[in-house]
Amino acid sequence: MHDYKLYKAHINTLEKTLVGAHHRQLVLITGSTVWCYELLGELLQTENTLVVSKNTRLNNAQWPNRTHQILGQEYSHAVYDGFSGLHPDKLAAIAGTVKAGGILYLLLPELSELSTWPDPALSTVQSHGHKVSYSFFNERIARVVQSLPAYHFSELHGCTGNISRESSANKIDFEPQQHCVENIIKVAHGRANRPLLINADRGRGKSAALGLAAAKLIDKKILLCSTQFKATHSSFKHLSNELNIPFDGKSKQLANLQYIAPDSLLDSLPECDLLLVDEAAAIPVPLLLKMLKQYPRIVFASTLVGYEGNGRGYTIRFSQYIKAKYKAANIITLDEPLRFAKADPLERHIRTLLALEAQYEEIQSNGLNNLVHSEITQQQLTNDELLLEQVIALLALAHYQSSVNDLRQLLDAPSQRLFITQTHNHLVGVCLVTIEGGLPLELTEQVLKGERRPQGHLMAQTLSQLNSDPQCLTQLSARVVRIAVAPNLHSQGVGKALLSFCESRVSNECYWFGASFGATAELLKFWQSQGFSTIKLGYQKDKSTGEHSALVVKCLNNNTGTLKRLKAEFQTDIFYALLTHFKHLDWQLVNVLISSFTDRPISSDIKKRLIRQLNNHFSRFSITATIWQVVTLAPSVVNCLTQSDKQLLISLILQNESNTNVIEQLNIQGKKELETYFKQAVLKLAKAIK
Repeated sequence: MHDYKLYKAHINTLEKTLVGAHHRQLVLITGSTVWCYELLGELLQTENTLVVSKNTRLNNAQWPNRTHQILGQEYSHAVYDGFSGLHPDKLAAIAGTVKAGGILYLLLPELSELSTWPDPALSTVQSHGHKVSYSFFNERIARVVQSLPAYHFSELHGCTGNISRESSANKIDFEPQQHCVENIIKVAHGRANRPLLINADRGRGKSAALGLAAAKLIDKKILLCSTQFKATHSSFKHLSNELNIPFDGKSKQLANLQYIAPDSLLDSLPECDLLLVDEAAAIPVPLLLKMLKQYPRIVFASTLVGYEGNGRGYTIRFSQYIKAKYKAANIITLDEPLRFAKADPLERHIRTLLALEAQYEEIQSNGLNNLVHSEITQQQLTNDELLLEQVIALLALAHYQSSVNDLRQLLDAPSQRLFITQTHNHLVGVCLVTIEGGLPLELTEQVLKGERRPQGHLMAQTLSQLNSDPQCLTQLSARVVRIAVAPNLHSQGVGKALLSFCESRVSNECYWFGASFGATAELLKFWQSQGFSTIKLGYQKDKSTGEHSALVVKCLNNNTGTLKRLKAEFQTDIFYALLTHFKHLDWQLVNVLISSFTDRPISSDIKKRLIRQLNNHFSRFSITATIWQVVTLAPSVVNCLTQSDKQLLISLILQNESNTNVIEQLNIQGKKELETYFKQAVLKLAKAIK
C-alpha cells in the first residue's frame, strides 16, 4: 500500500480554498489504472459524487451513452475515468455538473504515453477500414493540461502543479438573473410578438430563471419546450422551491408549468399563455421559426458554450433573424455565473483543454487577389494552436449544429482531410473532406443487400445502392463534410475557389466528389452552380437541421454515363415524390431542384391537346394534368414565370397543395382570385413551350 498522506493533505487544503472562493478545480491523476484507482479511493470519501467510468472497480461507476443523461444535475465532486476513453463531450458535460467547492478528478495514463496509448475513444472517429494508433488530440491534451494551474498527481513524478491559495470569499451576483426573470415576465404580460432571446454560458442560471419566472406567473399556463426532459429539471426544481411544493423528477407537469418536446408541440399546437424554449440552439432552426409563427409570446434560452451540440451559428444567425423580423424583440446575455463565482478555475481549464472559447477574427479584405489555398495535416494543426482555434471558430460560425467532439474528429479522424484558404496569412475559408470507399469486395455485397452499414462511408454506400454497383464502395470518393467562409466574404467566390482547389487535390485518387447537407434553396443553388448534380433527397427530415438531406455529386473520371443515368432517375422520381413524400417541400427548393433538370421532347399530341384546352375557356381542373405533363417533360418552361407564378404552379400542380394553403401562402383573397392568377400563369407558361 502506497502512502497517500501528501496527496490527501493537498486535497484537504484545496477543498478549504475552493469552498471559501466558491470555485471548482481540476485535479489530474496519471499513471497505471491500479495506482490511479487506488489513489482516487483514498482521496474521494464523500457522498454525492458522479463517477463516469466503464470499470466496475470504481464505486457507483456509470457510463452514460449521451451527455443529456447527466446534464441538469449537480454533484459535490465528479470523476472522469479517461481509461474508459477520452470523449470531449462527456468530459465537458461532467465538468458542468460540479458544484462550487467541488473537484473534477480526471484519470489518465502518464502524459508522456498519452498520444500512443490505445484510447478506446479513438474508434468513434475512425471510418470502417481505417485504424490509427497515434492520437493528435491526446498529444495536444498532454501539452495543454501541463500548462494549467491545477494539481497533477503522477505515479512517476509525484505531486506537481501550482494553485493559488485564494482565501477571500467571493460573492455571487444574482442581479443579472433577476433582471432576466423580469424580462420573461414582461413577455407574458406585454404586447404580443415581442420574443425574448436569452443567451448564457453554462452555470449562469438561465434554466433556473425560467422556473423562477413561472413561479411569478402562477395564473398563466406555461409550456416548457426542450429536446430533453431531463435538461429541464433545474427549471422545475426552482419552481418547486419557490412554491414550496414537491417535485419528483419524473412528472412532466408541476403547477402551471408543463414540459413538451418540440415535435409534440408542433404536431398538436397546444394553447398556452407563454412558451419557454430551453436549449433552443439544439433545436433545428426551421422548427424554431414555426414556433415563432404559432406562439405570440415566446422565450428562447440557449447555452453559448454548450455540450448538447450547438454552434455559434445559431446565436448569430437566429439573433439576426429575430432582430430583422421583430423590431421589438429583446436579446439579453447572462454573463455572471451563479453555480460558482467568477473566474472559476475548472471552467477555464475545460474551455482551454477543448478550445471552447475559440473566437473567429474577421479582417477587412480589399479583394480576392491574394487568396492562398493549402492542405493542412493533422500534425500541422496540432502544432499551431492559433490556426486550430481559428478553424474551429470559423466552422462553429458557419453551422448551427456543432459538437465538442468536433475537435477530436478534426485532429484524429484518419480519413479526413483539411483544406484552407488564407489571405495575408489570415484564415478566411475551411473545407473538411472525408475520403470514403476502398472497402473489400466481400463487404460490399453485404452493404448492397442492406445487411451492413460500415461507419464513415455515407456517400459511397448511397452511390452503390443507387447504382446496384459494388465498385462505388471499392473505389475511392471524396465527400465534403463541412465548408465555411468568413461571413464578411460570403458571395465573393471564396467558397467556389476553395472547392475547386479541393477537387484538384482529390481528383487523381477519387472517382466521385460530393456533399450531403440539409437542403435549402440557397445551399442547393450554390452546389448546383459549382457543377454538382442532385441525385437523392432523403425522405426523412434530418434531426439536426430540420431539413431533408440532399446528396450532390460530381464525376471525377470518364464514367459520366453513370451520373447521367442517376440524374435522370432522380428527375423521374422527384415528380412523383412531390405529390406524396415532398408535398410540403418549400416551393423555392423545388424551383432550384427542377432548374437543373434536363428537358425532354414534348410530343405533338400533348401540344395539340394543350392548344385545344386553352381555346375552350379552360378551368384549373380541366388543364392541370396537361400542364403537369408539360412541366415534368420540360421543366425549363417554368423559368419564364415570375416568382409568384412559379410558387402558384409548383404548389398547385407539382405538389397538389390545397387551395387554402396556397391562398394563405400567396396572400390571395379567395378561390375566385386564385383561379384568375392560375389562368394568367398558365397562359404565360404556354407561350414558352416550343
